[in-house]
Amino acid sequence: MKDKLLGILKLFFALLLLPVAISITVAFWESLSLLKSSLVSAFGWGVVSYLILHILLYEPAQVFDTGKKIAEKALGFFSPLFKMAGFCVPIFTILSFVVYYVASLILKDADFFKYFVFIAAFTFTMHFVFTANALKKKQAGAMKENYFFSMFIIYIVNMLIIAGAFTLLTKEFFFLDFWKRTTEIAGAIYTASFRQLFDVENRPVA
Repeated sequence: MKDKLLGILKLFFALLLLPVAISITVAFWESLSLLKSSLVSAFGWGVVSYLILHILLYEPAQVFDTGKKIAEKALGFFSPLFKMAGFCVPIFTILSFVVYYVASLILKDADFFKYFVFIAAFTFTMHFVFTANALKKKQAGAMKENYFFSMFIIYIVNMLIIAGAFTLLTKEFFFLDFWKRTTEIAGAIYTASFRQLFDVENRPVA
């Protein structure tokens, strides 16, 4: 009985997180669209390229497992509190931004940010696809409540990390504007949903 109640509660919170996941995606893409068109294209092609690789050619499971182990060791102090810390950190995506930052300090006149954006999008997509597959196999529940709850949390955390990295590495991406837009969209979705569910004034009387 306790497990069922916990499962229902997780499903409820997963549904509450869905508007946040949607809004953070829209807000990120809107913020990304304000950058140079080459950066937007690089990010989009990074996502598409990995999906083509994964679906048609090769699944780099060993690469993902290596990255997950690195993240787990780096975040070992979180393990007692958060067992899925390794899934929450797209380690190769973060490393790609770190490499770019170091390279930009050495080669100040070179314009290669778009290549690292491509790599970041590519590795983020790899991380998310393998995380989804791993959690789907591990987590039980007739309604997959654990799966959806975990995936929404991981996705939101990952998007915040990527948005933060863009803010640090380019002057054209503003985290506060991104976050403000996220809250605006999420608020609009929550408001519309609440009105749809509980606004009985305009409902036709049977």
